[in-house]
Parts: sequence; C-alpha cells; structure tokens
Amino acid sequence: MPPHIVFAAYQVERGSNGGMESATRIFEALADDFRWTLLTNRETPRTERWRAGGARVVQFGFEEEAGKFARGVQLSLAAARALTLRADILHSNDIRGAQVLLPAAKLSNTPLALTLRGMKPEREHYGANWYRVFRRLDALITLSDDMAQQVDGRLPVPLERIHTISSIVDLDTFRPVKSADRAEVRAKLRLEDHEIAIGLIAGVFEIKRQLDVIREVLAHLKDLPIRLHLVGDFKPTTDKYARACADMVESQGLGDRVVFHGFRRDVADWLVAVDVALVASRREGLARCMIEAMACGTPVVSVDVCSAREMLQETGAGIVVGLDDWPGLAIALRELCKDPDKRATMGRAGRDAAVTRFSTQKVADDWRDLYASLVKMKVK
Repeated sequence: MPPHIVFAAYQVERGSNGGMESATRIFEALADDFRWTLLTNRETPRTERWRAGGARVVQFGFEEEAGKFARGVQLSLAAARALTLRADILHSNDIRGAQVLLPAAKLSNTPLALTLRGMKPEREHYGANWYRVFRRLDALITLSDDMAQQVDGRLPVPLERIHTISSIVDLDTFRPVKSADRAEVRAKLRLEDHEIAIGLIAGVFEIKRQLDVIREVLAHLKDLPIRLHLVGDFKPTTDKYARACADMVESQGLGDRVVFHGFRRDVADWLVAVDVALVASRREGLARCMIEAMACGTPVVSVDVCSAREMLQETGAGIVVGLDDWPGLAIALRELCKDPDKRATMGRAGRDAAVTRFSTQKVADDWRDLYASLVKMKVK
C-alpha cells in the first residue's frame, strides 16, 4: 500500500493563494504515488482539485478572528483529528497547519515536514509558535538556494534537514506566444496598442505594497505611455488597504494610469500581455508571479526580496533593486520600458531558466525522493 501523506493547509477566504496553489500542483503531480489526505479549514476551488485527484479531504474548524482561548481549543481539536489519520508523513506549508500537525508528530513519532513559503527580513523575528515547529522538524523545505542560505544559521534547523525544492510551473500554460497571438491576447484584455503595460500580479494587500508603487514610483514615469495593471484580489469596500490604494489613485489623478482588475483566473494571459512584470512585496519566499512571468518570457523588475537575485540577476531574466529603493525601481522600469530589445533578451533568459528549474517532472522527482527518505525515517 502506498505511504500516506497528510497535508495540513490553513486557507484564507480570497482567490489568490500562491502557497496553496503550489501544494496543489505537487499533489496533482504525485497523486498516484502516495495516499493523500488534505486536512484544511475551508472549502475552496483548490480543495475540490484535491478531491478530484483522489485525496480524502478532512475539514477542521478554525477562525482567526476568534479569541486566543477559542483558537487554542480549535487547534487542539484539529490536532486530535490529525492524530487519528495515521499518517506516514505529516506536511504543511503554513504555520497554522504545522501547529495542527505538531502534536501528532510528537505523539506518533511521524516525520514532520514544513515548506517555508516566505522569509522574513532580518529585522522581523519569528515567534514562539514558529520555533516550536522548527525544533521538531524532520525536513524544512526552502524554495531556493538563497532561502536555504538565509535559513542556515538563523533558524534552529540543522543543515542536513534543510532541502531546496522549487515550485512547479505549468510550462504549457505559462509560455511565450507569437507576436500575432500576443496582440490578440492584449486586445482581449483591452490593453491599448500604444501602452507599455506593467503588471503587478498579486492581491491588493499591504505586504504586496501596491500603495508605495502608486505613490512613490509612478510620479517618476509620467512622461512614458505606461499603465499599471493590478491583477489580484481587490475589495475596497471591506479592506482598508485596498480602499487606500483606490483613494491614492483618485487623489493623484492617476485613473488613466492605474487599473484595478481584481481576482482573475486568466493570469497566464496577463503575464503574456504585459511588457514588464513587477514584484514590490515586502516579503516573499519565491514569488509565484515572478517565476510564472519568467516562464511566459516576460522580464521582471523586483525589489530585493528573498530569491529575487537568484532568479533574476543570476539568470539574466530581470532587474533587482533595493527593498525600499523606490527611485531605483522607477529607474529600472524606465530602462526596460524604453528598451524592447532588452525586454526580449531578458524574456528569453527567463523562459530558459524556467524550463530548467520549474518543470513538473523535475520538481515532482525532487519531492518523490524527499518523501521516500521521510518514509524510511518513519519505518525506522
């Protein structure tokens, strides 16, 4: 009988969730190699993909807005449920999921793996919940060599338990297209022929820093025919940050320069259509929009978040500037917006790197090998 993997995922109520998308693609690639149970707090379209792929789906109740005592009770009940599932491997890629699995790992001596989706800047500290998980881990999976180097020496995980496995990108969906086809995609998305389209593909949340881009960067680019397309969750009626972004666009008279598109499922079309992809986040692990843009042959300009230099500078796929260097970000965007040949060269380099690093076959093989080593640990 194939080994049983229990994957715990705390899902939020929004359309975009790069971490859960990555986990779902790993499951879909390895669905026939293992028995799978998804332990999660809510039904989402990705939950349905797990169920359709043959996984058992078990829900637990958890509300982030509940009081501290209530959250503790909810986590305890979920942990008890995890223990009854009799896993050979326990795996999560978020702290809530890892908290749910931690007691089961201790009580049943089952290998525990955590995929670290993001790396906090050095000035930000990991809390006690993180450290309790880190000290028990049998495998900490990082998404890039850069992330692994940052983890080593900073977090209480022995080097031999740190493994680097990249995310999967569907290279057939996210791929370059011919000029005529790209023109059709741009027309479908209502991008004007003359505009230089900059795409920031992320939910409009404070950590993604759209407000800083609107306020600090666009003023330096007014002489260029650029338009910033914000593609991702956008709920200005209920979210203060989204409202602040909308108000800033209005107060600065940028209504013809910034477009909020909200959550979209046609992300591949957007990444093909835009001329430059932009990453401005305060914190990332390996930004999915970055690597999907690379796969589409679209150059990327990014602030210096984790993995950016490794993915963009070392491969020639884009430009990286300082984390809070907004004038530098404007200069980099100007450079690419005015140089189509450089955009094309970077785009080709990005596609080559994506094919080498992010193919389903390569990443699935890496996960298969890691899971096999953890199963042997369980047998011992």
